[in-house]
Amino acid sequence: MRLKNPPPGIRAEDRYRTIGERQIIDMLLVAAFVFEIEAGHRERALARVLAALEDWIRLGLGYQVSNQGERLFDPVEVINRMKWAGYRGLDDFWADHFVATTRAFVREWDKVSREPTSVNRVPERFSVGFRRRFHLDGITAGQKLRLRLPLPLSQSSEDIVIEPMVAPELSARIVQSEGRLDFQFAAPAEPAVEIAAKMTFTTSGYSCDVLAEDGVDIYLRGSDGLVRITPRIQALAKNLAGIDCNPLTAATTLFNHIIDDLMCGLVHYDQVDMEAPGDWVLENGWYDCQLGSALFVSLCRAHGIPARILSGHMLYRLAPGFHYWAEIWIDGKGWTPFDFLTWDLSKAGHDASWRNFFAGAIDYRMTTQCFPLMFTGPMSIRFPTAWHLVNAPSRGGMDVRFAGLDGRLIYCDSVSARSIAR
Repeated sequence: MRLKNPPPGIRAEDRYRTIGERQIIDMLLVAAFVFEIEAGHRERALARVLAALEDWIRLGLGYQVSNQGERLFDPVEVINRMKWAGYRGLDDFWADHFVATTRAFVREWDKVSREPTSVNRVPERFSVGFRRRFHLDGITAGQKLRLRLPLPLSQSSEDIVIEPMVAPELSARIVQSEGRLDFQFAAPAEPAVEIAAKMTFTTSGYSCDVLAEDGVDIYLRGSDGLVRITPRIQALAKNLAGIDCNPLTAATTLFNHIIDDLMCGLVHYDQVDMEAPGDWVLENGWYDCQLGSALFVSLCRAHGIPARILSGHMLYRLAPGFHYWAEIWIDGKGWTPFDFLTWDLSKAGHDASWRNFFAGAIDYRMTTQCFPLMFTGPMSIRFPTAWHLVNAPSRGGMDVRFAGLDGRLIYCDSVSARSIAR
């Protein structure tokens, strides 16, 4: 059987199909087989990934062929095809490997209970190694550069110790401030440059900052980056949560609607209507962690609940990936997290024992951005309009690669995370 039509919401175009098959395989290995690789079963995992890729091609996954004969894919299309095939019961890779691995990440913290209460943890101390390698295409030797690393925010971390690392011949001026570490130097003649830091801090994953009375309006804004309260969002919030529902119950209802009615995968941001991103998600049926969080925050604010988007790195030992989630303010409770990682954990909401795991609870995170007030900000290296994010396993952690559609690296983050207490 070959289903030629793409899953709803995926606009498949050859211009996105530029990532080589080897990188796609690495992306799938880190998403679904890191524990098997650690146990020495890489060849078995590789065979399963290759078989799955052929299955998805039979189900309509497109690709191009390079001049060297390598198949080229769109990572967004691959991940969404995998999830769509699993959701429709056409393939078992998503449920048996991707979801199982995601659950294994959170189970490393909790060996017994799977209930949300098990995620309310005592603070723990972590060591994170963070290396960011930039490709200097278009940068002239001697040009002044300002490059940057994200740092853990003090609102959710304490006892923060940062040890910057950079080649001494760059004579870099290093400036540390809340949430960021700046490296200023003249561009070298080499085609690439690397900055790094060892970050040590204590966190429970939760935000501990207080919402002052004069700050409430900030988190109720109707237009705030990807947060947009359009008439459609306003009507949906009212229809779902009514007007008299208490904030936590209303937020949980809104969260469950997104889990149940939409697909969580990857998105090409050059396709998103930035004037109404939430409307775009509702129309197209797909969101990623950032757009899902933005839609949830928009719906909460439309209901009068202060809400915000956060980002940073998950502190899973084998996959400390970059991620977005949301928080709402509950009087007497404080900032309360909601994370759409739950969509995969619960198999799109169908497994009741997992669907509320990150609704009102969170695990250990290195929070580095809290919008709209705290964000890492732009650097001398800029992103093109369209780009790819491709993860890969690396020694001690994972690589997070950002590349243009031409395949050229923008920068690569190599991240490792360890609990010092374990």
